Amino acid sequence: MKSAPYLAFLGLFLFSCKNGPEITTPEPGYLIAFNTYEPDSVVEDNWEIRIMDPEDSTHHSTNIINHPDVAWTYFAHGPTIYFISDRDTAYRHFFLYQMDSEGKNIQKLSNLRLEDSWMDLDPVTQTMIVSGRTENRYQLYLIDLKTGNYTPFMHDTTFKFQDPVFSPDGKQVAYVKSPKVQENGVFPEVFLINRDGSGEKQLTKFPANDPAAEKYGYKAGALKWHPTENFISYASSRGNTTSIFGIRPEGGESWKLFTSQNREVYHSWSPDGKLLTFEQSEPDSSSKGYKLILMNWETKEFQDISDPAFKTQLAPLLVQKN
Repeated sequence: MKSAPYLAFLGLFLFSCKNGPEITTPEPGYLIAFNTYEPDSVVEDNWEIRIMDPEDSTHHSTNIINHPDVAWTYFAHGPTIYFISDRDTAYRHFFLYQMDSEGKNIQKLSNLRLEDSWMDLDPVTQTMIVSGRTENRYQLYLIDLKTGNYTPFMHDTTFKFQDPVFSPDGKQVAYVKSPKVQENGVFPEVFLINRDGSGEKQLTKFPANDPAAEKYGYKAGALKWHPTENFISYASSRGNTTSIFGIRPEGGESWKLFTSQNREVYHSWSPDGKLLTFEQSEPDSSSKGYKLILMNWETKEFQDISDPAFKTQLAPLLVQKN
């Protein structure tokens, strides 16, 4: 649920993708939660959260928020959906909430004000890592979901920290780091640090001679850690489009996860790493439009799972069926 510049950027693209083969979703089966912009008579800047069953051939989705807030989901664990919302405060003053896949049992989890950023959960300790703010913006915090208490994790006011993710074993954290004051040739990059705060290292290096270097768009962002193959996936703009790349935690060269001339940004892995879902649009287009894709990671087969009622569908998540 991005601001006006981001929406303008979205407006440059038209969704396009050939339908791929049907994908058999492994047990226990997953729903897809995603975000839509649905202005209404109450609030123009109204973002909703929808859910669908990809095995339903109609791909009809259900609005599970139905609230005139700005709501956006960045993360799901099992059947629980975590989202940010300004429902109890001022416009775009975001806090962390959870709900089930039917939009029921909504619960506010903490009084820490959040940035518009991806987040992650260590299920062993029930600790969420987020980009939040107290006296300073874009700092990383750990939220104890059992108590709502929060503590600083990365607190350096000369930098912005966003889109944090735990390693599958919870021993490391990857995140996007960038200087708060823009510097020529210095871009947002993926960094890695140990859970105890030691050993920070930079993993990515955006090519300064790339045509996208002077354009609005991701240099690095929307991080996810593959559950079984030990690499971090992230979005990065290159040339006239944006793709999903991979980088190993030990560093080295980044690579595109799959061949595509389309634009892919927000994405999510299934817990077993066998499914990847992402949004997709056609680059260099003057019309809005993002569709949802579900990919079998092992076979590279993909399926268009978009709800035909919406032109723009963003940031899909795999939510375990009850």
